[in-house]
Amino acid sequence: MIRRFNYTDRVKIARTRVDIRLLKDNEGKYFKAKVDLEGLGLPPDAKVYIEPNYKGVYQRFDFGTVSSFKEPTDTRLNELPETELAYFDVAVVDESATVGLLLGKARGIPVSTDGIPNDRIPLLYVNPADLKNQFWKLTFDSSEDGRPVLEVNNRIPELYQKAKSDINFISLVYPVAFRGVLIKMIEEGSFDVDAEHWIAQWIKFIDVVLGIKSLPSTDSDSDSLTPEQEEWIDLCVNEYCKKLQLFEKYTNQ
Repeated sequence: MIRRFNYTDRVKIARTRVDIRLLKDNEGKYFKAKVDLEGLGLPPDAKVYIEPNYKGVYQRFDFGTVSSFKEPTDTRLNELPETELAYFDVAVVDESATVGLLLGKARGIPVSTDGIPNDRIPLLYVNPADLKNQFWKLTFDSSEDGRPVLEVNNRIPELYQKAKSDINFISLVYPVAFRGVLIKMIEEGSFDVDAEHWIAQWIKFIDVVLGIKSLPSTDSDSDSLTPEQEEWIDLCVNEYCKKLQLFEKYTNQ
């Protein structure tokens, strides 16, 4: 899909203004959406589009205008890869000229079929996928900003539920996945990101939940981790296991 927009000083639409539910039935997945655009100073006749996406594949749906927000008859995600998770962009566009003028944007809102509110999606979402002979895999290609996702093999139906509730799976897999997330955060080269970026959300978790206030330097001329970075990663993973009492829960079964 080719999207032609002229990017100006656009309005940032807060995620709290967007309510999207991802649903499924026998025919596949579809979504319902409400967007509060009141008080943003957007032209009433500007067009509103909602774009679900996953792993670089986008669909676009016409939701009317700012003054006449209207859900289309069909919102089925029939072009996206098979997934229980999708990301949604909301765009407000002035189409009075040849090239659309982007006036407002909300980007990368994660929504799952679990019915979890948009603002409560887990830091590490579990998503079934075709992994051939692998049991699980940590990926960073599901969204535009590289949000981490823990994929589990969809050829093992019970694995999806085990990944969310089984203490054996959680104790043995999640610390390894957490370590992979921490390494990726360092590799990104900066902790100074937008508050809605996934790295900022993980930093908040490390600070507030794990009680680790320090961050390692991301400056390094080497392709390998520095001793300081290794020490910080070990500290975070250990505190994570301690906070969730994984060792005790696993050994006391």
